[in-house]
Amino acid sequence: MFGRGGEEAQTLVQAGVPLRIIPGISAGIGGLAYAGIPVTHRDVNQSVTFISGHDRTGNTPTAVNWQAIADGSQVIVLYMAIKNLPEICTKLIQAGRDKDEPVAVVSSATLPDMRVLETTLSRAATDVDEAGMGPPSIICIGRVALMRQCLDWMSALDGAAPRNLDPLGVGLISETG
Repeated sequence: MFGRGGEEAQTLVQAGVPLRIIPGISAGIGGLAYAGIPVTHRDVNQSVTFISGHDRTGNTPTAVNWQAIADGSQVIVLYMAIKNLPEICTKLIQAGRDKDEPVAVVSSATLPDMRVLETTLSRAATDVDEAGMGPPSIICIGRVALMRQCLDWMSALDGAAPRNLDPLGVGLISETG
């Protein structure tokens, strides 16, 4: 997702080179899950929007309707957005997103040097800069980012207890008939 796979495959086809597409799990789903953040949770969201953090020129995408995203997206996952994070956060807040909305930034997801930063929409750009985080990073905006408080399985392996067993404030999850 937002990689160059489609462009590379198209080039191979045009050059007459046989290819095989092998589906995988996008970092916006798998990388976040590895960090303890499920991109969906039935008590929080029924939609997710995946957005590239830059366009072909490297700038904040101008073709994105930030107002519509702010209004209609319960969870926003940003790819390649570190450079443009200050502008993206400002646009989302100006479009009505809560400045205190939870944000998680996961750099080098699934790798030994993976880092996770938990912050808010208004502090995200500053906190990322102060923490010295850079690409490659996935950014999750929305209440599901709070799920890391109970699903941080890597810290649990080191003996840490969950910080919050009910970070979404929805009560214990039970089976429904």
